[in-house]
Amino acid sequence: MLVEMDDGKSGYVGSKVDLRCRFINSNPPVKISQVTWQKLANGSKQNVAIANPSLGVSVAPPYRDRVTFKNAAVRRRTPTLEDTTIVFSSLRLSDEATYICEYTTFPAGNRENTVNLTVYVRPTTQMSLSTPTLVARSSNLKTPVATCISANGKPPGTIRWETRVPGEVTTREYINSDGTFTVQSDYILVPSRETHRETLTCVTTYNEEVYTDSVTLDIQYEPNVMIDGFDGNWYLNRENVQLSCQADANPVVSLYQWRLVNNSIPSNVEIRDNVLLFKGPITYEVQGTYVCDATNSIGTSSAFVEVSVLGKVHAGRFYEELPNTADYVSYRLACNKEDYPEPYSPPINPPLSFLPQQPYHPSQTMPVLGTSSASTPSKNTFAPPTHTTAVFKYPSVPGLSSPPPGVGPYTFPKEQYV
Repeated sequence: MLVEMDDGKSGYVGSKVDLRCRFINSNPPVKISQVTWQKLANGSKQNVAIANPSLGVSVAPPYRDRVTFKNAAVRRRTPTLEDTTIVFSSLRLSDEATYICEYTTFPAGNRENTVNLTVYVRPTTQMSLSTPTLVARSSNLKTPVATCISANGKPPGTIRWETRVPGEVTTREYINSDGTFTVQSDYILVPSRETHRETLTCVTTYNEEVYTDSVTLDIQYEPNVMIDGFDGNWYLNRENVQLSCQADANPVVSLYQWRLVNNSIPSNVEIRDNVLLFKGPITYEVQGTYVCDATNSIGTSSAFVEVSVLGKVHAGRFYEELPNTADYVSYRLACNKEDYPEPYSPPINPPLSFLPQQPYHPSQTMPVLGTSSASTPSKNTFAPPTHTTAVFKYPSVPGLSSPPPGVGPYTFPKEQYV
């Protein structure tokens, strides 16, 4: 004879769980006089339910609405008590205990067994920013930026963080009065402009169940300012130039202010919020250090640019005909020289893709400037002299001599020929 039960059973608060109890009778069988279910709490036994062949079934008041015998045969007028499994419905945290199923038999006496009932409580998880407003400060102090909580769970949950943002984690565990646990984890970092809009994900694990929640950091910071528009080539009488003040800020910039160090903004300069428009041809009067101050609710930041005006165009370009030795292609060559204005940019004519339709005739002669040596051309092949030169002709510019004083003719090496 023996009483057969499970080693352990478990269930979540509010759920239903069966506590199995079966009597394996002897041969010949003994008579079952009564079956008693008891809860072992603090070293003492408390009756839960009783099944008696003569008196029927009774359930103790604390369990009357939640405990029943699963086998209907137990509740008959002539019951069968070999299987006296009971069912807990609406499981409570206080139901966690060791339960005893005891059979009273005649003439063998009492036989019993026990089962441990474990009650789990799913925690509630919550994630939030640690403070309503996170501000980047110059002090670089570390501060909790996000908090993840696994509350009122049994057993306690575990928390970990997933993010690209480097930081530190502090985790604390609390035991509540009802035996549940609350776990709180804080993510700590230095709030900065770089961490704005980064994502923090809290991963909570409970009894192999995984929960995730995320927040996006909203870091407020003062403007990060820069000035665009000055390219270092603002020459006298240049038009259509401007300076633009660009600011990255959270919250957005509410006020832009322009100023010229040690001077006032010239009259031909118009201020349009974050833009300075220089009207008409620029003069030397616009030179100076321009400062842009950008302000939001966190603070004010500045940027400056030193504007200088050139008297002449930087790195002029010149064009002149380059005679081709074969006398069938001509084109214009652009050559950078200092201190000479660029009057125009003539198109290449004919295009560089132009090729002669007739082969080079060996009887042709080449007009060459400077010294040259004899050459032996082959059929349908142009072979220039071993050292051929051509003189660059400077353009005619009013007020300037060609070539300028002190500048000799420019000699092109043979590689310049097509």
